[in-house]
Amino acid sequence: MRILVLIAIGLLLYIIVGNMLRKKKRLSSSDPGAERMVRCHHCGLHLSEKEAILSGKQHYCSQSHLEAEQQAK
Repeated sequence: MRILVLIAIGLLLYIIVGNMLRKKKRLSSSDPGAERMVRCHHCGLHLSEKEAILSGKQHYCSQSHLEAEQQAK
């Protein structure tokens, strides 16, 4: 009887550890289709880096926000 309990506990631990390792591996692998997101310096909107307007080191979501920041200086 003790052997069956030990086997059941071992099997349960094997399943739990296996699921944890698979989940960790899934979370650590990055999505190759994912795009880098940036934040508009003026309004804080997050958008893809491809859509953003870059001025110096700052990103903007639109030309009007870029101009508003330039006028504020």
